[in-house]
Amino acid sequence: MKTLRTLTLTAASILAGLVIFSATVKAQPKASSGAIFTTLGDGTAVNHNQYSSTCAVYLDGGPGPNAPAHAAGLDDGDYYFQVTDPSGKTLLSTDVVSNRRFQVLNGVIVAYTGVGGPVHPIGLDQDHTELGAITIRLANATCPTDFAPTPNNGGAYKVWATPVANFVGDPTLVDNPCGNGCFHGFMPSASKSDNFKAKNDTATFCLSVTKQLLQSSGAYAAGSGWQFDVTDPLGVVNSYFADGNGELQVCGLSAGSYTIAEDQGSQLLALYVNGALVNVPSPNYSFIWTAGQPSPVLVFQNRNPAPQ
Repeated sequence: MKTLRTLTLTAASILAGLVIFSATVKAQPKASSGAIFTTLGDGTAVNHNQYSSTCAVYLDGGPGPNAPAHAAGLDDGDYYFQVTDPSGKTLLSTDVVSNRRFQVLNGVIVAYTGVGGPVHPIGLDQDHTELGAITIRLANATCPTDFAPTPNNGGAYKVWATPVANFVGDPTLVDNPCGNGCFHGFMPSASKSDNFKAKNDTATFCLSVTKQLLQSSGAYAAGSGWQFDVTDPLGVVNSYFADGNGELQVCGLSAGSYTIAEDQGSQLLALYVNGALVNVPSPNYSFIWTAGQPSPVLVFQNRNPAPQ
C-alpha cells in the first residue's frame, strides 16, 4: 500500500511538470494572408517603388497587384505599421506605435485608427472602392519631419505591418526593443513588409519572374495569376502574383539572402536564372544579392495543370 501511494504521487508530480512545461511553450505567430505595398494616395502603383518624396508614400493592402479574384486579402482585424531601414535595425517612424494603427475588413484597409499623435492622412484606394478601401500615408501630418531619413545611402526604406495581437511591447512608446529576431516590437513571422525608395542613388535591385506553362501542343503559354512567395533577409514572407503575361517584378530590394517559392500546383519542368538552366530545378530557389551584381531574372517552366 505504501508503494502504491509513492507511485501515485510520482505520477502526479510528472503530470504537473508536463502542464507547467506546456504552459511555457509559446506558439510562433502565424503570418497574415495577403500583402502590403506602397502606392500613391489613390492606390496607383509607382514604377520600381521609387518616390520623389517620403511625403508621397502611402500604405495599401489586400490580395496584391495581379492577384486572381479568389486570392486572399489581409486577415481582418487591427494592425500597427512602422518604417525602418531595409535591415530593420533602425526605426525611422517618429510617432508612438498607437498612432500608427489601422483596421482591415474584407481583406483591405478600411480605416485609420491611430491615436496619440499627428494624424496620418488617408486616400481613397481606386482598386477596391466597392469595399471602402483606403490608403494611409506612412508619414504623419508633420511630414517631412516624420519619418526620419534612412541611413541606407539616403534612399531605401522598409514598411512593416503586424496584427495588434502579435505586437511585442508598449504601443504608447515610439520604439520597443524586443530582442534578437524581433524588430521594434514587430516579429517577422507575423508581419508583412514592402521596400521602397525615396531617392534613386541607393544600391537596390529588382527581382523579375516569369511563369510559362507547357501546353499539350508543346508550346508554352503565360502563367497569369500564378502565386510566388518571396522571403526577404529578415524572414518576412510576402506573396506576389504574375500579371496577364505571366510576369512579375519586385523592386526596391536591398542586399541580402532571398528565397522565392512558387505555388506547387503543377510539375516544375525547368528553371532558368539569368538565362542559365538550373541542373536540379526546385520550386524553392534561394540566392544572395550584393551591390554590383546583375538583378536576378527567373523563368519557371511548368506543365500546365489539369483544370479543376
